[in-house]
Amino acid sequence: MAYRFVTMTKHKTSPDAGTAVAIATSQAALDAEGKVRTKVQLLPFGDPIYGRDGRGPYRLADAAHAQAVIDTTLAVQNGTELFIDYDHQSVLAVPKGGTARAAGWIKALTVEADGIHGQVEWTAAAHQALQAGEYRYISPHFRFAQKDGRITRLVNAGLTNSPNLDLAAIASADMDTDEADDDEGDTKSMKAIASALGLADDASEEEVLAAIKDMMEKSTAQSAQLAAIDTTLGEVRVAVGLAADADGAAIAAALAEKTAAIDPAQFVPRASYDALAKTVREGAEAAAIAAVDQAVADGKVPPVQRDWALDLAKKDLASFHSFLDAAVPFAAGDMLNTKTDADKSKLTAEESAIASQLGLTEDQFLKARDEGKN
Repeated sequence: MAYRFVTMTKHKTSPDAGTAVAIATSQAALDAEGKVRTKVQLLPFGDPIYGRDGRGPYRLADAAHAQAVIDTTLAVQNGTELFIDYDHQSVLAVPKGGTARAAGWIKALTVEADGIHGQVEWTAAAHQALQAGEYRYISPHFRFAQKDGRITRLVNAGLTNSPNLDLAAIASADMDTDEADDDEGDTKSMKAIASALGLADDASEEEVLAAIKDMMEKSTAQSAQLAAIDTTLGEVRVAVGLAADADGAAIAAALAEKTAAIDPAQFVPRASYDALAKTVREGAEAAAIAAVDQAVADGKVPPVQRDWALDLAKKDLASFHSFLDAAVPFAAGDMLNTKTDADKSKLTAEESAIASQLGLTEDQFLKARDEGKN
């Protein structure tokens, strides 16, 4: 595979044990038409990648590796945005008491055909400086595994005009190191962190970060559970009449007292209650049906009015019995149709009495009587 050359300088200190830092001059910030790019290449593919000053090798093998770099970067950032500064001042000036203004913010990271790209939102000052040609290049600041040069994550990026030798000179002047001692300390720190997380001593950076992320997610879930429990305990305190700051022992004692005061004889199991209620309903319905059928047999309810009578009896059996007490039985032939066609629209005296007892108008009774014949 062809080598990709970028200008890089390595720095000593880092919170990422077992890795080192590199800064690489990468891509011009203006496109071919002289317009400020809003999507810039931050890391190129290459296995290996060497800097022009010979530093390396660094590796960004393929799309899967690039996506792992993005995932690790986002996990470390934990919701904060990557930024672009001027001349890597956040690396070189801030440790000495200087400041590092943001030139832009990286809103998204994507894997493209030639490497990792970032979607940038420039500040107004940076956009003007780029358009005026005061700055030209984007220089990524990234971490890599010391044992094999495998790039692990992005730290940030910087606007720069520094050529290769300037970057190398800055590295040697500002970052005097005893690299062997630093590597040994990083290795010890990594082993200690891995051991605390229950991992093997030789766990990779990705494994350590994944374990830390998992621990943070579990901690967040536990915090939510504790908050829910605390809310529930507050409601219990109110229910048993305790103060808002009553402790667990006081709550337990109050609940025990409330439980002891409950008389079991005043309660029945829900299953027993449901079975009894069903029996009562079925018995009431059977009693209503029997009362209506008897009333029809006794001539106190016309057969055509059976449905009405049954509806009343089911709703209020006592009211139905009150109606029967006042009802006058009619003769067996009273409801027969012995009228001529001329008299079919009139009620007999007996029919009028029954209608009155049933609380029906003449038209309602005639309708019920004629429907019963059909």
